[in-house]
Amino acid sequence: MNMDSVLSDIMQTANEAQSSPDDYIASDGLKYCGKCHTPKEAFFPEGSYFGSSDRYPVLCKCAAEKEAQHKAQQQEAERMERISQLRSAAFKDIPASGWRFENAAVMTPQLSKAKSYADKWEDFKSNGIGLLLFGDVGTGKSYAAGCIANDLIEKSVVVKFSAMSRIVNHMQGTFGDDRENFMKQLMRPELLILDDLGAERSTSFGKECVFDVVNRRLLTGKPMIVTTNITLSAMKATTDLDDRRIYDQILEVCIPVQFKGQNFREVNRKANMQKAIEVLGE
Repeated sequence: MNMDSVLSDIMQTANEAQSSPDDYIASDGLKYCGKCHTPKEAFFPEGSYFGSSDRYPVLCKCAAEKEAQHKAQQQEAERMERISQLRSAAFKDIPASGWRFENAAVMTPQLSKAKSYADKWEDFKSNGIGLLLFGDVGTGKSYAAGCIANDLIEKSVVVKFSAMSRIVNHMQGTFGDDRENFMKQLMRPELLILDDLGAERSTSFGKECVFDVVNRRLLTGKPMIVTTNITLSAMKATTDLDDRRIYDQILEVCIPVQFKGQNFREVNRKANMQKAIEVLGE
């Protein structure tokens, strides 16, 4: 079989693949789609041939639209799968995948600031700026951090959300290359969220672990968000050298946002108790 024959077979196969009973030959000699009435063929430049053919198959308007729609659906499916993987990796330590700004019962001033951070992520990212979310127990600090994480994950940003105590406990049980690999995993995400600073064991070794994580993160130039029950005044007033080293590093790259007001956990407890009373009829 010669090359011209092979090329002719390729052209014929391509034409047959997009043929329809309603197709017709127009006055210009080209095949047209019977549905959208746009060409399914085009001529090669004058004097040019593909094998023995002077024309080649093209997508008509409706076929091109169908292909574009299929491609868009495929890309969206791939994007959703990617987001699912990012969310699963981000929240290994805490069930925060449902924490969203749009699901918040009340958009508090603090949540509004958190949303502004997520909305202007690229600016904060380029400058390596994070947040320090501090305040009383149950005022929504972790929830706000989770909302930021989920918002950014929807934009395909790689986020890691982990309790500080869990990180320290892990570091205490690993050594050498294993510990170094663990630290590299913490440094890899575009945003690292360190939840509940101060809940870890208050030992010299524990504080050294915290400093190591915070310091390395600062050196990467990538943002981090830290949540804590420790007040800003207590951070600035501490006389403990180990604590001061940690707080100074955090305050160098994290904007403080104070959370105060109702303890949402207490509100939820009371609401759940009331539901239980109503169900039990007591």
